Amino acid sequence: MCVARACVLVCVSEWYPFNTMRQPSLFEVLKINAPRNDAESSGGQLEVYDYFASAGGFSTGAEQAGARVVYACDMCPKALETHRRNHRHTKHQCVVLPNDEAVARLPSDGRRFHVHCSPPCVKLSPINRVNAFETQSRVEQKGQAVDLVEWSLKMMLESRCTSWSFEQVASAEVVAAVKRAARAHPARVAWARLDLSLLGVPQIRTRLIAGTPRLVSRLQRLCASSRRRSVRAVLPSLKGTHVHQGCSYTRKRRRLNRKKGETKYVVTKAAWSDNCRSVDLPAHTVRGRHAPTWVTIRDGKAVGHRVFLPHEMAILQTFPHDYKLPTRKFDAYLHVGNAVPPLVAKLLLEEEARVA
Repeated sequence: MCVARACVLVCVSEWYPFNTMRQPSLFEVLKINAPRNDAESSGGQLEVYDYFASAGGFSTGAEQAGARVVYACDMCPKALETHRRNHRHTKHQCVVLPNDEAVARLPSDGRRFHVHCSPPCVKLSPINRVNAFETQSRVEQKGQAVDLVEWSLKMMLESRCTSWSFEQVASAEVVAAVKRAARAHPARVAWARLDLSLLGVPQIRTRLIAGTPRLVSRLQRLCASSRRRSVRAVLPSLKGTHVHQGCSYTRKRRRLNRKKGETKYVVTKAAWSDNCRSVDLPAHTVRGRHAPTWVTIRDGKAVGHRVFLPHEMAILQTFPHDYKLPTRKFDAYLHVGNAVPPLVAKLLLEEEARVA
């Protein structure tokens, strides 16, 4: 998902039903009641509507599961162009969410369809909070990101979708928003904090997955240590003995007599030998702005540094080997690192896509 998407033009209000007066849904406000005829008949095949689609991680996994991705939207034109190159039969829309026109794309004629949302996580990710002191601007941006999370949940739960899913970092703000949705819709909302390496993604990537109880429980059942795959297992052409995380700091010790606003740990500038994982283990979390680096550890020192190529990083994200990536490396790293691993979407929707 593109980092620029963190800018939200419209902030939504609190939507969970604390008031006794009934609030109209998004679909009642938009008057989406008549059947839509702008899409071909699905013939019973599960249709997928991918919001915040970025370069197409979720869409790729959905198609591998047997579903048909009919609509994808994002505000980053470069990411959407990558999606278009790999999903030519999907209708694409470059739009800033929340957006009424994007919501109106959802069908209302009784067909089976799945809605997925992966809102921007940059302002919510704990990995971006090394500095404990937050400026007023950062607080406002975080609030906007939370608003977008709540809008996504509201939109999906008020739609007529057969199933839905949501992927985000497991920050306190996101967990709180999902819990509010679960209290308002106890029969329609389930969520779990999952280490995606237990599903076969060859990296330590913890994410909050929410959605229809049937789908979330399926992912939980599939989680197993036996599914873990190492870097060596997916990238046989190794260029080092370890993978170095693109992180400029490392924890040295717990801070004593911590003052309000200070971090729990004293952090210092990382050396090349810090933050490394053996190629016989899953890699660190793949990130958009910091590509991992191959290193070889000899006598406790890291030598032979070499940055991962975009296609190597894409394989760690479980993209197909022939996935068409942007020619500009920065764009490729950004789009791949911000994507939902296709394997997760495939495992999530396999059973749902088979139901006729």
